[in-house]
Amino acid sequence: MAVLNLLLCSANAYDGDINYWIDWIGQLQKRGFAGLDANYPPVYMFWLWLVARFHESLQLVPENGLLLRSLVTAPVALAHVLALLLAHHCLNKTRADDRTWQQVMALLALNPAILMNGPVWGQVDMIFSLFLVLSLYALIEARYLVLVMPVLCIALLTKFQAICVAPAVAPLLWHHRKSRRLWLGLLPAALAAGLLLLPYLLANSLGSMFRQTYIQASSLYPYATYHANNLWQLAGLDTRPDNLYLLDLAVSPTGWRVLLTPKHLGIALFGLWSLWLFISGLRRRDASLHWRNAILSALGFFLLLPGMHERYLFPAVSIALIAASRFSAFRTAALWLSVLCFANMCFVLHPSGGALPYLFAALTLGLAVRLMVGKPAAFNAASALLARLPLTPWWILAIAIWALTISWQVRLRLPDHEGWLDATRIPGRTYSQAWGDLQTGSSVDSRMLVVAGQRHARGFGTHAESVITIPVPPGAERFSTQAGLDDETSGGEVSFFIRLDGRTLWSSGRLAAGAGAVSADIDVRGGHSLQLVVDPLGSNANDHADWLSPRFRIAR
Repeated sequence: MAVLNLLLCSANAYDGDINYWIDWIGQLQKRGFAGLDANYPPVYMFWLWLVARFHESLQLVPENGLLLRSLVTAPVALAHVLALLLAHHCLNKTRADDRTWQQVMALLALNPAILMNGPVWGQVDMIFSLFLVLSLYALIEARYLVLVMPVLCIALLTKFQAICVAPAVAPLLWHHRKSRRLWLGLLPAALAAGLLLLPYLLANSLGSMFRQTYIQASSLYPYATYHANNLWQLAGLDTRPDNLYLLDLAVSPTGWRVLLTPKHLGIALFGLWSLWLFISGLRRRDASLHWRNAILSALGFFLLLPGMHERYLFPAVSIALIAASRFSAFRTAALWLSVLCFANMCFVLHPSGGALPYLFAALTLGLAVRLMVGKPAAFNAASALLARLPLTPWWILAIAIWALTISWQVRLRLPDHEGWLDATRIPGRTYSQAWGDLQTGSSVDSRMLVVAGQRHARGFGTHAESVITIPVPPGAERFSTQAGLDDETSGGEVSFFIRLDGRTLWSSGRLAAGAGAVSADIDVRGGHSLQLVVDPLGSNANDHADWLSPRFRIAR
């Protein structure tokens, strides 16, 4: 396993996240924990502090390479090995046969989601996920209860996302409320927390750490979804603001309409999901049910809440893998969750997935329902009959969701009730730009579209020099848009042009950063190809240009 992890570290798949580790290691080299500007809790930052000391002792400058990637992901490889040992222990306890032992251990050792997330991607989700499954094992199996509180504490101090299993953990804590061993664990938990927080306290940066990692981090990505193939991906809201009024996609609704935004609707849905898991966990003490609830809790966290990332399915994968080592019924779920999580990360590396992200989102929802209802025979006699056919109820549900998804995507490409058609939804678009990739619904840096302090829900985020070519839809009479430089950078200067079949019909003139957006409205009757052009006017440094609310007026 160590050799495999080391080999995959050379893949260098996503340098953007590795650069965060380099920056934080550099900060820790210069000033330690004082004034540390990082949004990760203490546990992993301690490891980066050791990496910083290692580089310092050898007079090395942290840089993206095999050495740094290996050091950064070393705790991930260790967590992977420990997860294998836990699975081995569970398999021995259940007296699994050789075939089951080989299948489960192979799925865990060569799991595509774990290998992509850690050594390839450079992420550390495996670390806090290990602490989660250790605490769940102790609670569900009623063994080593004295370790539950300290392990849960360490999980939360590794990544705040550990709260994803709270609806499954709460009823287990209630069941063991009379156990002295459980509450004796509060003392080592307090001791562990004190030791981990002490360097921040001595550096007078404890308050700053909590703000960055537990408060600001929760609103760092105010999107319905951030490349996560979940409910909001199905709704076509990837990298769209989480405060959209879903009935007409307006931003920042007031009054009761705020309840119908991804932010509030997602929280409400997860609240109902959590309530069901909590009640079902209170009613029964069956170990299999509690493992299932833990998987569903982490899965619902990913599926329903806004602001999820592509990797946030990972805790459900880790829990399902250990559950599969205890109960064979979870092996299929562990396999599918691993594949879906792996696919999520692949779509970010290769975002031109077409309709595939929506299919995977539908499959993820189908898997959640399949786990929730248990065996197919639990539906009714018809479901029991279908269970003998290749199309199980789970697949039927997935196909139904897929059909609804397609219909939703088609509806988004139709004009609204006033005859306006969102240009970002028109297929056949092509582009070229000097830096980065064209973004829809977000800036070129994948942030919310903001020009002169005004937030916008629709539009293209590009970088000068750029040309976006859009086919003029049949029946189009007018094209309307706004244009300006995004607030995410400063100092840029550009000029915007709109061309129809090669003829320039509109120009913004010279626009500098901080200026408000300018509006354009042109006649496109008889046109075939519309081009949105951004001229850098010399240097293109900081030229993050936005085309806001681009739309065609369609004749009725």
